[in-house]
Amino acid sequence: MLQERFGFLDADLKKPEHDTMILYIEDNIEDILMLVLSLPDRPKGVPVKWEPVVRLSQEGGMLVGFVDLLAGYGLSRVLFEAKTAIPSLGELFRQVRMYKEGYIGGEPVSEMPFVIVCPDDTHAETLRRQGLYFLKYDPAQSFSMGGV
Repeated sequence: MLQERFGFLDADLKKPEHDTMILYIEDNIEDILMLVLSLPDRPKGVPVKWEPVVRLSQEGGMLVGFVDLLAGYGLSRVLFEAKTAIPSLGELFRQVRMYKEGYIGGEPVSEMPFVIVCPDDTHAETLRRQGLYFLKYDPAQSFSMGGV
C-alpha cells in the first residue's frame, strides 16, 4: 500500500474509540452532513461505506490507502477521516493530500468534501484554512430530529 511506503500507519485503527467514532458518524450522518456542509435541506437515507479503497488511477491501479468512511447523498460523496487525536498536522495533511490524488470507485477524491472528525478541536481552524471540513466528536451532542 502506497500510504504505508510513505510511513503513514494509522494507529487509530486499532483503538476501540476509533470504531465508536465511525459508528457515531454513521448513526448521525444526516445531521452531521447538514451541520458540516451547511445544507439547506436534510438528506434522507444516506448510504455509508466503511473503509473505501483509494486507488492511484481512475481505472484502479496501485492501492493508496483507505479512507475511514464515505457518505453519499444525491450525486455528492463526502469523506470522513476519524482521529482520536492529531499529534501531527503535517502527517495528517500528507495523508489527506495523498488520498486527494487518488480515486474511489473511479471518482476523483479531490472533488469530494473531506471531513476530519476529532474530539480535540485545537486545530479546527487550521484544518479549515487548508480546505478541509472539521467536526468535533462529542458523543454527548444530541441532534434534533429533522436536522440541526
